[in-house]
Formats: sequence, C-alpha cells, structure tokens
Amino acid sequence: MRIALAKDVEYFLQEQVHSGVCGDASSLVNDLLRSVRDQQAKPFVVTLELEAWLLEAADKPVSPLTAADFAGILERVRTRVESAAAPNGTPYPVANRRGHR
Repeated sequence: MRIALAKDVEYFLQEQVHSGVCGDASSLVNDLLRSVRDQQAKPFVVTLELEAWLLEAADKPVSPLTAADFAGILERVRTRVESAAAPNGTPYPVANRRGHR
C-alpha cells in the first residue's frame, strides 16, 4: 500500500526516525495507527469526577475572547511552529490566517 503524506507530516516522520524515536518510518506509522485503533475501541466513560468538573465549569461566568486574545494566540502558535525546523533546516509549513498554505 502507498499513501501520500503532507510535507509537514513527512518532515515530522523523518525527524522522528533521524532522532532515534523509531527504527524506520513504517514502524512509527504502524505504531501510531495501532494506537488510534486501540483508542477508538475504548468507550468514552463519563466518570462522576468528570461530570462534577463539567457542571462546576458550566456555572462559572465566561468572558468572550477579543480580537487581541485571538491575535496573541495566533502569534504564540506561529512562533512555536516557525521555530520548529524540519530535518533539512527549512521551517515546517505554516497555515495563513485562512487556513491555507
């Protein structure tokens, strides 16, 4: 089977192999897919603790995010992504404001 990877995913996969996280790309992809499969097989359980936390959070007042809040979040994300270099020294692709590369 052949699959096409997005460039940023390919860079990440190459970096994981290069850094020794896994022996080869196929092993990592297989491990990740098994992990997703196993996670999806587990039912989501709402515990008493989770329910209490959700009810408590629902009763707290909220304030809407402002344009400045979103700008700050966007800047922090861009700084993190742009500082992560791909194995060949180029930055990972960063989506623009409309979500396109």
